Amino acid sequence: MRLARFAASACALALATAGTVGVLAPTSSAAATNAYSVAPYVDMSNGQEGMLDTAITGHGLKAYTAAFVLGEGCTQIWGDTLPIGADSYTDPEIARAKAEGASVIISSGGASGEPLAWTCSTQSSIDAGYQAIISDYGVTQLDFDIEGAAIADTAAAARQMQAMKDLKASNPGLQFSMTLPVLTSGLTNDGVNILRAAKNAGIRIDVVNIMTMDYYAGTGTEMGQGAVSAAQATLAQMQSVDSGYTYANLGITPMIGKNDDGSTFTLADAQTVESFAAQHGIQELSFWALGRDKACATSGTLSDTCSGTPQSGYQFSSTFNRITGSTGGGGGTAPTGRITGYGGKCVDVAAASTANGTAVQLYDCNGTAAQNWTVATDGSLQALGKCMDVTSAGTANGTKVQLYDCNGTGSQVWRKQSDGSLVNPQSGRCLDATGPSSANGTRLQIWDCTGGANQKWTLPA
Repeated sequence: MRLARFAASACALALATAGTVGVLAPTSSAAATNAYSVAPYVDMSNGQEGMLDTAITGHGLKAYTAAFVLGEGCTQIWGDTLPIGADSYTDPEIARAKAEGASVIISSGGASGEPLAWTCSTQSSIDAGYQAIISDYGVTQLDFDIEGAAIADTAAAARQMQAMKDLKASNPGLQFSMTLPVLTSGLTNDGVNILRAAKNAGIRIDVVNIMTMDYYAGTGTEMGQGAVSAAQATLAQMQSVDSGYTYANLGITPMIGKNDDGSTFTLADAQTVESFAAQHGIQELSFWALGRDKACATSGTLSDTCSGTPQSGYQFSSTFNRITGSTGGGGGTAPTGRITGYGGKCVDVAAASTANGTAVQLYDCNGTAAQNWTVATDGSLQALGKCMDVTSAGTANGTKVQLYDCNGTGSQVWRKQSDGSLVNPQSGRCLDATGPSSANGTRLQIWDCTGGANQKWTLPA
């Protein structure tokens, strides 16, 4: 069996979304630097798998999502009908990519199949089947792509979340994503029920991966901004179920180039999505599919093996890969040096102390390590091996800024704005010199963004 693209079905997307959701103020955590960062789907049964080697060795790809494992009763097969762990073509492809340094996420389901929890009702067999994927391929990340009628199967969703709870207990570090269809206004009601199933099982989905494609809203749909709107709305829905969700639990997966509904996701759209993801700390960027990341002979063609839009080979991969810092996009690189601000003073760690809670302040520039900051690709600002942190993850005006162990939370993310300000997306407030004052020892804090001189900062280039 050859699987077609996994674009969300029109019938699933025609369902009503769970309420009208306004645009959120950014709620962010740093984009993770693990294998989830950029992981395009690779259809392991359509003859384009060889592009994976080139993407890894020649275009900086560090992770990918191998699709699809299908449930067949209480057993599992790859999409070419060969069993997992014994596929003479797919298994060597995965092993070769691993040897080349790429991590793999194994995905189950898709438009033409269902994960094991949907085809088997015996919990012990489901747990054992998913454990077999983990063991056979040595993976720590699983993806489950739920489409069509499967998304409404609440009993299967409950079995799925119980399996994830069981496997997380026996596989420390295991992460999983649920890949779900969306409209620009967010998840369908059935998609929100998937979130509730996790809540009911007492777990949190590591990545809610939204398929920002095939909205069936007309060929002129602006796909980049549509993906941004879908992400903002989905996070609001996620937080309505579990307030602990942040953008660090969200993934965005468009279908590059020509979509089934006639819309087109362009390279400009890819840049829009990458920049949004970098700004807000989105956990995963993916796309369907790596085998399509090249031009067709005729522009506008809808194909499983090319994008149908003008591009050079692997150009979508390179655009998304910028979030990892490897090609210098919205995720940036990691320059190191002093940060200057109000009165020409430097951002300084008081007394060059590395203790958690040490004040971050203004001080005469002196070239010491206490004023040597690294602008990390995850959005953090680091000195003396620790991070600039909003005390107690506060969001109120006047919350002091300190030095603290780097922990990847939203209280340690800072986004440079075009006016020179540094915004902490979690609070929506700016890094501010209190007073305002430029006296040595002036504490830094967060405050409403005013555009004032005490909120202007020059980062190392």
